[in-house]
Amino acid sequence: MNDFAKGQRMSYPRVDILRNTNIVILKGPGNTRRTNPHGQNTNDLERRINLPQDVITFIKSSNAVNKYQTLFQQRLRNPVFIAVESDLVLFCKCPHDLDEAQAELVGDLSVEIEKLQGVAAAPPDIDRIKETLIKAKTDLNRNELRVDFSFVPGQGATTVAKVRLVGYTEYVKSLRDVLQDYLLNQVSTKEVLNLQHPEMVDCFGKILELISIKQTQVTMKESLLPKPCVVISGPRCHVQEAHKALRSGLASLTLEKLVFDGPGAVRYFQAEGKTSKELVESSCNVLIQERQVSAPRQFILSTSSLRHTTTTSQQSSFLFVGLQRKNVDNALTKIKNLYQDHSATKTFTNQDLADLIEEDIKKLMNLVETQGLYVQEDPLRQGGLTVSGLKAGVNQVEQMLQTLIPLRRELRAKEEESLYPRVAWCILGQNGSWERLPKTANYNLEKRNTTKDILDTQGVTWSVNLLKMEARGDLTGQRAKLKRLENLADFTFPLYWDKMSNAERLEEVLLDPSSAEYRTVQQAFNKTAYNTIVKIERLQNVHLRRTYEMQKKHMSEKNKNEGGVVERLLYHGTSQENLNSIKTKGFNRSFSGRNATAFGQGTYFAVNASYSVSYSNPAADGTQTMFVARVLTGVFTLGRSDMRMPPPRNSQQPHDRYDSLVDNMNNPSMFVVFHDNQAYPDYLITFL
Repeated sequence: MNDFAKGQRMSYPRVDILRNTNIVILKGPGNTRRTNPHGQNTNDLERRINLPQDVITFIKSSNAVNKYQTLFQQRLRNPVFIAVESDLVLFCKCPHDLDEAQAELVGDLSVEIEKLQGVAAAPPDIDRIKETLIKAKTDLNRNELRVDFSFVPGQGATTVAKVRLVGYTEYVKSLRDVLQDYLLNQVSTKEVLNLQHPEMVDCFGKILELISIKQTQVTMKESLLPKPCVVISGPRCHVQEAHKALRSGLASLTLEKLVFDGPGAVRYFQAEGKTSKELVESSCNVLIQERQVSAPRQFILSTSSLRHTTTTSQQSSFLFVGLQRKNVDNALTKIKNLYQDHSATKTFTNQDLADLIEEDIKKLMNLVETQGLYVQEDPLRQGGLTVSGLKAGVNQVEQMLQTLIPLRRELRAKEEESLYPRVAWCILGQNGSWERLPKTANYNLEKRNTTKDILDTQGVTWSVNLLKMEARGDLTGQRAKLKRLENLADFTFPLYWDKMSNAERLEEVLLDPSSAEYRTVQQAFNKTAYNTIVKIERLQNVHLRRTYEMQKKHMSEKNKNEGGVVERLLYHGTSQENLNSIKTKGFNRSFSGRNATAFGQGTYFAVNASYSVSYSNPAADGTQTMFVARVLTGVFTLGRSDMRMPPPRNSQQPHDRYDSLVDNMNNPSMFVVFHDNQAYPDYLITFL
């Protein structure tokens, strides 16, 4: 062949010689002429067969070319030559023989791909699969390459996604059967069998003994997560058998559950009652598995002073497992009776618990927890507490409360008494007046103890919403406003005032025209004055009110034999120039004489608003102003224009003078006072 190539290149330098296994191709100007391996020209037909690259590789690696070359010589009339390039090329003069040769090759050679999933694609199963395929491949090949396999890597470093089988179709199928058998029966797998109760996890080994199942070719692992179950792992065929046997065995059991509130029962049967439980198990031929579990429960311990909420509770759960219903029922009854003989129940009323503080409740609940007790709301729905559990623990709770309750009641009474002068909680009555709440309600509201209703001075029961500062009558459904006043050390706020900070000394509160307070002032004004009211303001001057209340107390003591102090709501008209002075400093008798002094040289107040209208000088916008004043008129007498102060009541006691002067003793229409702190500007009316 080398001599032929040299000769050709010398004679035809522009012709390239391409050699393959059984054919030589001449490529250059003019027609390309084929020759057989002996260099002879040939006019054979060419047939290219596009086979998978794995099959091409197998043909090159095996004796396939010689095998088929011989086979074709025996079966076909015309020689068929085979060339293995990137494709498989057949040469033959007869198209029919080319068809038969192609059919033989395509049918007799194949490549198959099997996907590997799950545990089969990773160690250790992939290693076992490889060993199994190598052994099967060796048995099938027997000194001749008939079949081969390779792994297609997966995404992980140690995983395999596919197995590629290539070779003669007969042997490819045989190797595929070996692989599929392994995947079906021998690959590692897991199956999960759910258990009815979590207690079965705790005693699963004993349950296997009871139903006579042993772990041999599989592994059984019990678990509580995500729910009670058994995980069976091992070769697939053995796992399936074990799963079926275990399911059948569990179905043959009789299961019954007994639950006690609180953890006390579990603690008892794990300690001093353990021997008794074991005797019940042996005598009844059953398994008893106890377990302490948490159960969602919203328990609210609500007293008049506080509210304690628990969102979970502990329970004692007992699972009875046996082969016969009679034995299980008998064991359950015995366990129930054993625990009841050692337990007790005690109820404490809301009245018992009313004065406990948060610290006491925490101690109580800690004792309940350490003693394994169970607490619930009083079954009679009286807001009390029922404690149940082992007798020793219930007795400890009772002893603790018997010590705490008297101490807390005494302390509570002292705190209520101390708070009352300092803080005033008020409720708006039906008549529009603010009423102070009793000491107990005052204390509960101040401490935000609103879990229970409050009582007002008339004994009416109200439920409270402090966010809205509102109370609702339990019987009537009527709603009433609440407010809180914090008194100063030397001053008690009037109940109808709004709350003021310690730094504030004067506040002008604009009244709501729809309020009862506004209507009261308005109606009194319009009884005699028919002017249109623009607005009404309440004047809250701490300094002026403090001195006024001191004068009121003084006059009350002085006049105790004459009916005490007399306080009247009177009117005082004034000009815009004097408004701020009166608001901040009060009424000043030194201004007397500017308007009238017919009945004394003091400060004048009218019984009727209509009289004061004429003394209310209009402002630039046409509005007029008038004060509604609280005036301590006390004991009065007829006044005269020359009086600079009230005359003595008794000539024998010249220092004991009348409190005020009037224009008419029988039906006074005006009063004159001579002490600035004897009158307080309560409201300011602006009118047209």
